[in-house]
Amino acid sequence: MKIVTNLMIATALSLAACAQTPPPAASSPKEATQSAAAKPDLAAAKLHLEQHVKYPASRKEILAACADTPEFTAGQKVWFEQNLPEGNYASAGAVMTALKL
Repeated sequence: MKIVTNLMIATALSLAACAQTPPPAASSPKEATQSAAAKPDLAAAKLHLEQHVKYPASRKEILAACADTPEFTAGQKVWFEQNLPEGNYASAGAVMTALKL
């Protein structure tokens, strides 16, 4: 009985220690960046979409154009990825509307 009691106490102490342990860090750079997604500046986004994307363009093509530019931070690029719906876009204005900018 004493052994069972000691096991129960040890288990309770282990669980209490786990509850106080902070969650693990993001396991990939993309996960870490997703939490730092940042909405881009409206004027910079409009300028980029007008000058650096050839229309009509798919979501994939727009994201590729954004990824290849130093105009946006990594967090802003993630924001585009998280907020641009699938589709084909006829103009920069259509993209801005889809992004609610």
